[in-house]
Amino acid sequence: MKIEYLCHSCLHIDTGDTTLIMDPWFKGSCYINQWHLFPQPSDLSCVSRVKNILYSHGHEDHLHSESLKAMPCEARVFYPYQWRKGVVDFFHQHNFKNVTEAVSFKEYKISPTTKIIYLGFGLESVIVVEINNIVIVNLNDALNSHHQNVVNVFLSEIKKRWHHIDYLFSGWSGAGYFPNTVHYKDKDDEEIGRIREQYFANHFCKIIKELQPVAAIPFAPGFALLEKDKRWINDVKFPREMLSSYYKEHFEKNTSVQFHIIYPGDYFDENGFHKVSRYYDQMIDGSINYLIEKVFEKEIKEAEKPRQAHVSKIPILLKKMEATVNSNLNLYDKVVLNDANFAVKLKDFKHDEFFEFNFGGENFSVKNTKALSEKIKIVITTRSDLLEYAMDNLWGGDVLTIGYGLDVDVFDEPTLEKNLDIVCVRLLTRYPTTTDSLRKDPFRTLNYFFKHPMMSRLAIKQKLTMRNAVNKFPYNERDHWISYNKCELCKVCNLPELNFDFVEGLTV
Repeated sequence: MKIEYLCHSCLHIDTGDTTLIMDPWFKGSCYINQWHLFPQPSDLSCVSRVKNILYSHGHEDHLHSESLKAMPCEARVFYPYQWRKGVVDFFHQHNFKNVTEAVSFKEYKISPTTKIIYLGFGLESVIVVEINNIVIVNLNDALNSHHQNVVNVFLSEIKKRWHHIDYLFSGWSGAGYFPNTVHYKDKDDEEIGRIREQYFANHFCKIIKELQPVAAIPFAPGFALLEKDKRWINDVKFPREMLSSYYKEHFEKNTSVQFHIIYPGDYFDENGFHKVSRYYDQMIDGSINYLIEKVFEKEIKEAEKPRQAHVSKIPILLKKMEATVNSNLNLYDKVVLNDANFAVKLKDFKHDEFFEFNFGGENFSVKNTKALSEKIKIVITTRSDLLEYAMDNLWGGDVLTIGYGLDVDVFDEPTLEKNLDIVCVRLLTRYPTTTDSLRKDPFRTLNYFFKHPMMSRLAIKQKLTMRNAVNKFPYNERDHWISYNKCELCKVCNLPELNFDFVEGLTV
């Protein structure tokens, strides 16, 4: 048995009688050239021989078309069963014919020694691989950022089924615009960004303590942002090298858990952990982030070139924005929409064009303006090409939210408390909804809820009880990430307060 780390969230496992790869993004960029793969893989020779491809969810940095095209079409593909159709057709269009939509908690035997089990939540999932008596749990993105109430439900289910876990892999950091590109008076973006990353690390430590694996392995944050005003985000990640000492100091002093920090090319087998990555020789003070400037020199120059859209696009965008927000009205109660006083600023126009949105009780109207009215409480800044993509494509909003394609300026605290930035960003984007799926394919949607009763209960509870309180309970209370300072955040999140100067001088 061999478990090799390729890059980002991508693992390759050779069980002895079959091979599988998880969440393969190993070439190219994501989210319209905003995410760049870093650190990059060392050796991809295993990719051409892979027998099974396992996807945890559909975000582009996991389900990546360019990487998919580099793999053998005869491989069997696994993807979590969801309430929407379409994923099978997607794989068929890429010439993959053997596609399994994996139902949660069902065992799928892929070889005499190996079986896989999916545990789905919403659009994400945990993947468990059993190889004879070896248990590998890949949490990926499914639990590290969710509310503790949700995490507890899934940890309970995992503990029921697997009393012994050999390897626990997990995503280590956040991804997406919140809170890094949400701006408010006196907010120190970099400081809050660091606390947010500590929050994710702390969350992983709670999971480790609960599941007690033999080995705990955090994934590297395997991407780099190259735009000048976003590059600071590359440097605020909580250092994985601190995981062992942080855990022992704040969670379990005399733990038996082994902590491993992996880089592309490292692997595990029956003889233990093998640190063979080429990146160890390139580290300076325990970090390789300085390489971003070298590896992506050309891409950084391209990212920093000024972009300019032609004024003739303004009426087209005006019409498209109005149509998009009004098509999304049924997502929120009118009580919420009445408070959604926002504007969009497009920075690739010569004179920083503003588009102001006003809800008149039944519909939104949009006007192009040079000066904002006093009632505007939120300004969303982005580029016209990213905004158009978000409005034109199903799942298109990912380029803005996950891809860091926007900045949000909020002007008062009630707007933060009501989470109206979520509302305004969502109104401008296209995503499929359960309601649409139920209308178009009721049998598929009902079948999903029947086969996934635990997840369905959680989703229905939020949908039915919290329509007016946007994204508040039970999953996310978030305004404090914008309006609190470092000390206040540590208290409310129950985090140990750290001096981030300790990051300097780390060694592996």
